[in-house]
Amino acid sequence: MITRRGFVKAGAFAAAGWALVRRKAFAFLQSPTNLRKFIQPLPGLGPTGIPVAVPNTTTYPGSDYYRIRVGAYTQQLHPDLPGPAHFWGYADVTDGKAPNHRYLGGVIVAQKDRPVRITVVNDLVDGTGRPLTHPLPVDTTQLNSGEEAENRVAVHLHGGFVPWTSDGGPFAWFAPDGSHGPSFMNPGAAPNEAEHYYPNQQGAKLEWYHDHAHGITRLNAYVGIASGYVLTDDYEQELIRIGVLPDIGIPLVIQDKSFIPASGNPEPGGRGGPGDLWYPSVYEKAAQGGRWDYGPDADIPAEIGHTTLPLASCVPEYFSDTVVVNGAVYPYLEVEPKRYRFRVLNGSQARFYNLQLCYAVADSPTVADISRVGPTFLQIGTEGGFLPAPVVLNDRPRTFVVDPETDNPVGYNLLLAPAERADLLIDFSHVPVGSMLILYNDAPAPFPSGDPLNDYATVGTSPDTRSIMQFRVVAPTSGAARARSIGPRESLARAMVTLTRALSPVQPIRGHRLSRWTRDLTLNEDFDDWGRLIQRIGTTTQNGENNQGLPTWARNYADDATETVHAGDHEIWRIFNLTGDTHPIHFHLFNVQVLGRARFDTSTPEFEPIEPLRPPDPNELGWKETVRMNPGEVTVVAVTFDLPTVPFAVPPSPRTGGHEYVWHCHILEHEEHDMMRPLVVMP
Repeated sequence: MITRRGFVKAGAFAAAGWALVRRKAFAFLQSPTNLRKFIQPLPGLGPTGIPVAVPNTTTYPGSDYYRIRVGAYTQQLHPDLPGPAHFWGYADVTDGKAPNHRYLGGVIVAQKDRPVRITVVNDLVDGTGRPLTHPLPVDTTQLNSGEEAENRVAVHLHGGFVPWTSDGGPFAWFAPDGSHGPSFMNPGAAPNEAEHYYPNQQGAKLEWYHDHAHGITRLNAYVGIASGYVLTDDYEQELIRIGVLPDIGIPLVIQDKSFIPASGNPEPGGRGGPGDLWYPSVYEKAAQGGRWDYGPDADIPAEIGHTTLPLASCVPEYFSDTVVVNGAVYPYLEVEPKRYRFRVLNGSQARFYNLQLCYAVADSPTVADISRVGPTFLQIGTEGGFLPAPVVLNDRPRTFVVDPETDNPVGYNLLLAPAERADLLIDFSHVPVGSMLILYNDAPAPFPSGDPLNDYATVGTSPDTRSIMQFRVVAPTSGAARARSIGPRESLARAMVTLTRALSPVQPIRGHRLSRWTRDLTLNEDFDDWGRLIQRIGTTTQNGENNQGLPTWARNYADDATETVHAGDHEIWRIFNLTGDTHPIHFHLFNVQVLGRARFDTSTPEFEPIEPLRPPDPNELGWKETVRMNPGEVTVVAVTFDLPTVPFAVPPSPRTGGHEYVWHCHILEHEEHDMMRPLVVMP
């Protein structure tokens, strides 16, 4: 069985004289426990919900132009919280508009093949121009020198097919004072601005843009620097026009958060007051009854512990206690008896979701009856766009199940790792008016083995990471509400055939001459210079020893690139997971096609499958850019390395000499510490 500290060669353990144990992951319970469920509506798109940016279409003919401000604001996400929280986030200030800062604000709707140009303005300063202090504790051990500005940002279009100079990679950060990272390429821009060009040479899909600044990505994303980017095309609009799709869809951005209670921040060195977001400020040692295991060194540095300021607050992964959807804690949504389209995004730091729609218990509308499933999900797309064929989910109870021998997931419904998306059709036309349903989650955390101390399920109030939101079926506002409904479950097969014929099949990578048959890579758990448990990416070539004298295959993000390819190359990557976690691996620039998964012998190590490849799930058959990779398994993906066409010369990266991108785990604490590697595409 894979342990939480992952795989290291057995002989090394004998020499080291210590044994692996399953890592402790204590509860991060902090939020007030009186937050009532389902008393506020789901925020929709609009000025008082999630603001949508309006482009300038004349400054750059043929392009949509935006000025997007990154600024500070406050917002109360639930009326029972002891006060509003301090956020950083995006707001549309195109053509001099006053910034309307709201949680997840600045949504951009783009059209295929119509470029978007964005000027990002970093206004994270006070009224006198002095830099703002980050609302969350900053771990200076995560920085290059410990002197980088806390108010730096880097804007990454997640899922975008963009030139590397607009990718917003970790070293492309910039601050209001003009300081910037070594990969920041913006000649002629104002000191506090960055210019990005998105050619939008892809089909319809849901993307999002969020912060990616080196050393504080996890903090900036958690504090609110993220928004949606909806890419549509003529094909999708035709499906809407003929009624196959009801509309462009309702966003459901699911995240977990923790809030500081009225009594104040309980941790020394923590930041914020009652109602603010809470994030751990101390790396607590397990030997002291804390949350995290520590390396095998006998001498633990005194700087890491309960009595210090937040010198080392980057924990292995962070699980909050309260669920937020579209910026509202435990919201409800009224739906008519008709078909709806939902665009679901897992925007959490580390928490996975296994989502089911269940009827509420008859006399307790805040509690899910997991034995009574609600309407069927028809999944028509992923983060890569439309699937080649729709997939039926939620057609029976599908609680989460793991294989007792491997701890790997074998039973689930709609499983979403951090950064994964799902495009769903749900038909409420055969649900009785007055019914209440609960969007329910039972995925363990950490995933997939779990720890019950990270699983919350309080009846009626908080904390709760199981009851996500409530759906209330109300009477239709017009007789036409049922006209284009999918129909009852017995006609779903016919609906699937109709949709399959309507949706353009995703063309697989076939018939290409592969530049290389395989590139073998590894996912590793290790220890950093402070003895903290970290995650890293490597190859299958041993890379010396780690800080505890044990063999390692891992490399740091700042090390020289090992994944250097040429534009137009096609490769098959085999990624071997040597850890006890499922990692959602996200690829910048390119999408992949999942070819399969198989177990391998983690005790040898022989980096070869020991069984035939298990095919991907039906809802993984399209393009993907975030792929779940399970413990003790090799995940095989087909990749192609094209570069976008842009109307200007793209200079090489001064760091790498090519087009500089990255690939990494989208558990944000893993990405930051240090499960991320450069991907260099040579022209």
